Amino acid sequence: MSLHTAGRTLRARQVPGAPEALIVAEPDGLASIRWPGTALVIWRRSVDPRLVALVDALDFAELPHLRLEGIEAEEVGAALARALGEAAVRLQPLLADVADLARLYARVTGSSPIRLRLEAIRDDACRRFHADRVAWRLLCTWRGPATEWLAARDVVRAADGFPAEPEPSRIHRLERLEVGLFAGARTPTPCIHRSPPLSGTGLDRLLLVIDEGAGACGGGAAR
Repeated sequence: MSLHTAGRTLRARQVPGAPEALIVAEPDGLASIRWPGTALVIWRRSVDPRLVALVDALDFAELPHLRLEGIEAEEVGAALARALGEAAVRLQPLLADVADLARLYARVTGSSPIRLRLEAIRDDACRRFHADRVAWRLLCTWRGPATEWLAARDVVRAADGFPAEPEPSRIHRLERLEVGLFAGARTPTPCIHRSPPLSGTGLDRLLLVIDEGAGACGGGAAR
């Protein structure tokens, strides 16, 4: 499959068993979330190993945990620096990556302003499978297990209307540092997903969540 944008042709391939989910190798390939029938686009990217080492070296208490509401994507870097104060100097490579992803989200979705959460998580957060009450949500996990999601064919509703717990073999997972752009409940093809359960594992997570900042219907807990 190919996407034509700005005079370029970007390639995407389907996830086996989940034709509504696409994998791309370039950031602008996330714009394929607008293709009819697409529920999820995964950007498999390369990240500087020094950024990985920085995040891994942080104690849980040192992980950033903050929220920016209704902010222009171009202002994210400066806002993060102000919010984190002296800690921003050490975290600069991470904050630069967050700012880059904020600009990317705004560019491929046309959403401005945006809403952003950078969250340190060590509990089960939102362990039920669900769709977000937004149009498109970007998720990226820098540390710990990443977001779990279901192919449309594997979604079965329980008696309460929520997706039932699937067989473990049916659960797909993003990889650490991959960027996922998820279609939400405000689109025809929402991607059903959840936070990976952490209780009893001793693990924690550092997660970025970005969605539209104007007109969103609420976003729920961390993913």
